[in-house]
Amino acid sequence: MIKVYWLEYTYYDHPGKYSLVLYTSGCNLKCFGCHNRTLSGRNYKNWELRIENLELNAEISHINVEDYHKQISQEELNMSINNWMLDMVILCGWEFLIHNLDDIKQFIDYIKSINPNVLIRVDTNWTFPDKVNELIIRWKVDGFAIDIKWPYWNQNYFETISKVVWIPMSVVDNLFSKMTNSINLSKQLPYTIYRTVSYPIVKDQNYFDEIKRYVHENLHRPHNFNSFVKL
Repeated sequence: MIKVYWLEYTYYDHPGKYSLVLYTSGCNLKCFGCHNRTLSGRNYKNWELRIENLELNAEISHINVEDYHKQISQEELNMSINNWMLDMVILCGWEFLIHNLDDIKQFIDYIKSINPNVLIRVDTNWTFPDKVNELIIRWKVDGFAIDIKWPYWNQNYFETISKVVWIPMSVVDNLFSKMTNSINLSKQLPYTIYRTVSYPIVKDQNYFDEIKRYVHENLHRPHNFNSFVKL
């Protein structure tokens, strides 16, 4: 079963829902300011962003997650899920959909076997549209939280944001179609929300206004702008 390394209860992550957030490990992107660096499976040292030319410098090495985090025991996980106050369980990775699809479905089934009435939301970075689609058609999830890091429909911004979101070549292939597919699929579900980080290197307010306008006109789901918090 998928391993969980951190959990927390929150009213903040999904508006109006008392939620349990389960943090697993692994990610296929490297984002500036990542708050879960040790769960991503990478260690970030000497991270420096030169604003004047948008150069990003960092020493990034692979790490063993379990050197930094102790796996949540089965007993604690069961007790946490089996909470009559819970409205929703949020599955976070850093990129939760990096896991094998069968393992993902099995993990969701496990949660539902303990708390059948709880809603399931998956947090994702939009790079796995096939898995998004499979979870929808199998009625495994009630919504997604998808990060819209830049106006992906406007390639003029790609060079800017690529300085703070390192994207491997395996993801770059058909990048914009993957984004479009994931976001358009996810909007079918009633508990999908979209999020955008207000990266400080982006000085052009039109950048954020374009994202806000697009979500409002096309996606018709809640959209949160999150402040950038440096760690």
